[in-house]
Amino acid sequence: KTRYRQPDQACLITQDDDGKINVEFEQQQRAVTPGQSVVFYLDDDCIGGGIIVSTDAPGIHP
Repeated sequence: KTRYRQPDQACLITQDDDGKINVEFEQQQRAVTPGQSVVFYLDDDCIGGGIIVSTDAPGIHP
């Protein structure tokens, strides 16, 4: 999720060789903004999260 009340969104999480985490959503997202948090859930369990650094990847619309 990138918004508190947003429904869960399917995504693929990968890690670059330099340790950077990349998130690619299955569907285009609206208003994803650097400085915001992204939080990952598996069912009702929070399994991780981080701060959004950039949104220049395809399929993400700031």
